[in-house]
This record gives sequence, structure tokens and C-alpha cells, in this order.
Amino acid sequence: MTRRLRVFALLLVAVLFRFPVPTAAQAVAIAPGPASFEVASIKLSPPGDLSNPLSVIPTAAPQPGGRFRATNMPLWALVATAWNLPDFRIAGGDKNLMNVKYDITAKAASEGTLGQKELLPLLQNLLIERFKLKAHFEPREMPIYDLVLARSDGRPGPELTPSKSDCSNLDELNAQRAAAVASGDLSSILPKPGEFLKCAVSPNIAGGPENIALHGDGQEVKVLVDLLSQFSGRYVRDKSGLTGRYDFNLKLDLQTLMGLVQKLGINVPTAALANLPQSDGSALMTALKEQLGLKLDSARAPVDVLVVDSVAAATPD
Repeated sequence: MTRRLRVFALLLVAVLFRFPVPTAAQAVAIAPGPASFEVASIKLSPPGDLSNPLSVIPTAAPQPGGRFRATNMPLWALVATAWNLPDFRIAGGDKNLMNVKYDITAKAASEGTLGQKELLPLLQNLLIERFKLKAHFEPREMPIYDLVLARSDGRPGPELTPSKSDCSNLDELNAQRAAAVASGDLSSILPKPGEFLKCAVSPNIAGGPENIALHGDGQEVKVLVDLLSQFSGRYVRDKSGLTGRYDFNLKLDLQTLMGLVQKLGINVPTAALANLPQSDGSALMTALKEQLGLKLDSARAPVDVLVVDSVAAATPD
């Protein structure tokens, strides 16, 4: 795999299969529900080859035919995915157990591609039944960010524009991309030169690996909220007032982008970070303001946190 393709693969998975973040605090009772996978196989993840980013990237995504596949997923990340939470909104649990990585293959009764509404209850039941998860929500006061418009004229920046893309088949598109990443063959989803992935956030590396941008096609502002929450490690409220779908192009240096990828929980090979100084996050804030016309204002608010009371290792099958 060429360096260009490796960089694309690493960044594509980081933004396509990020752990989702809700746009409002949720209070969800942790209790078994009626929805369960028909069959589910759980195995410990084998050691990955750190020289190949695709072998160590944690992914969790639906696939065609009512199937779900997760690879290299730590238990805490499975909990985060199932309850639609970033890692900073999960507390408790045995640290060693929560960091054990699993591969999961499961099949639902439905033959269609599972959307988030259908998938999350299935994952929740899987964790409750197979991992003996017991947990509860409680509000905790913490620092947050408000995403607001930064320009005095109240308009978005030059790199944030209304989109004309039709994203009504987003679940199917994401399932196809998940299958391509899982197989290691990205040829079917690589965009042509000068083009971008439809209805997705993907890296724009036309300027070379030293001059990379995150390109969003047909994205709601809540997608930016999700990414910024993961990147900043704080809950982000949308106070921008922007509605509809947008295209954006957020230009970042490689140092900043690799730092963001690490914050998503991606195990970046040391070689990929060679000679790159640590990023303090200021470059992201500057790019957000100058390019997208947005900024993050500090605030404090109660945020629902999922507290893991007890959990057990699943028996591989």
C-alpha cells in the first residue's frame, strides 16, 4: 500500500467511523430491551501489525443484509457506540476489562441495512447479555463548548457552503464503505482526482500529505459538532443556528490532523508521527474560525454521564 493510500485509509476510517456524539444530553435507562441479534459471534481481537494502519484501526459499522461487524474495538468503545456517547461521557468500570479489544460479527432479523435507530438497541442488548453490563446515567457538571458563528455579519465562512447533495441513502453508502475498509480493498470507494466521497467526511490529500483538508459533502452541522466534541474532549452544543446540509473544506497541517486522529482513539503507528511536534489545538481553532466562520465558546453545563457499575469479559465463541 502506498504512503498516499495509507494516509487516506487512516484518515478516512477516522472520520467515517468516528464514535457518534449526540447533540443533546440523554437520559437512557440501562435495561434489557426486546431487540436482540439473531446470532452474534464475539472473539478477542488478534494483535495487529503496527506497520499497517488498517490492521489496528477500530471500526464498528453495519453491513448489507442486516449484519454488523466490529474489529479491534475496546470494550469501552463498544459501550460508547451502543449508547451514542464519546469516551469522556463514560465513567467507571474495571480499566483492564474496558480496554480489552474484541471482534464481533452479528446478524439481525432484518435483511436491510441497519440504521442507527435499529442498530443501537441491538448493541445495547448484546453488551447487557454477553458482557453482563450494569450501568446508570447521572448528570455531572463539566466544561463544555458552544459552537457559534464567529463573523460579525452572521454568515458562515468561505469554506462552509450550502450543499446540493442528496444523502437520503446514507445508511447504504456507509455500509458499502465499511465493507470496503473491512476487506482492505479501498479501490471501490477511492474518489477520483478532484472528487470527494458523496455524503461523507473524508480527507482531501490533493495537496500532498503535508497539506491535508477534511472535506465534508452534504453534512449537517451536527456532524461538525460530533467531530469537534471528539477532537476537543468536551461536550459541544450547537448554537450556530445553521440548518440544512453543507459542504465544507477544513484545511489542516499534518501535525494537527494526526493529533486529531489520535484523539479519536486510533492507534497511529509511531513512524507516522516521526518529526511532528505536538499540536496544542490552536491551529484547529484558527482554521475553524477563518475557514468555516465558526468558533467554540467555553461554557459549563450538566452533562449526562454513563457510569459503569460492573462488567465482565465475554466468553469468546
